[in-house]
Amino acid sequence: MHNQGDAVVYKCKGVYRIEDVGTLDFMFADRKKKYYTLQSVGNAKDRAYVPIDDDTNIRKPIEREAVLGLIKRMDDIEILWVQSEKTREQEYKNCISGYLPENWIRVLKTLYKRTEHRGGVTSMDKKYQQLLEHALYSEFSYALGIPENKVEGFINEQRKKEA
Repeated sequence: MHNQGDAVVYKCKGVYRIEDVGTLDFMFADRKKKYYTLQSVGNAKDRAYVPIDDDTNIRKPIEREAVLGLIKRMDDIEILWVQSEKTREQEYKNCISGYLPENWIRVLKTLYKRTEHRGGVTSMDKKYQQLLEHALYSEFSYALGIPENKVEGFINEQRKKEA
């Protein structure tokens, strides 16, 4: 159970704050159910409503030490071996369905390698790259206390120190 004011990661959409917990007065909402009202930390226009009994779509953000550990292990995180082009998008979706940063990194590494190999990016790959970079950088930004646009530079600096 999460409480009002808590920060949570919502699916692959980034970090949100729980603004309210209670029933919703909307046409589509089940008035017997309680919902979390989520407000995006990075986008004032982005709100979401999640039933409180649906805890698979939200989780606590990882902490600073876990972020630093993931950055240290980035080179060891294996890329996703996609069996067939026909199933590529489904394999991306399956990998990221648990909404865990390590799997986001796995798919991002796959996308970067594929783009490099092909000499260009497909529209589907670009869509997943933007989605996952935002998800990852939003969470890292929150955990590290730095702006989202500084996260990529931070990761690169940390990786240089390790090398």
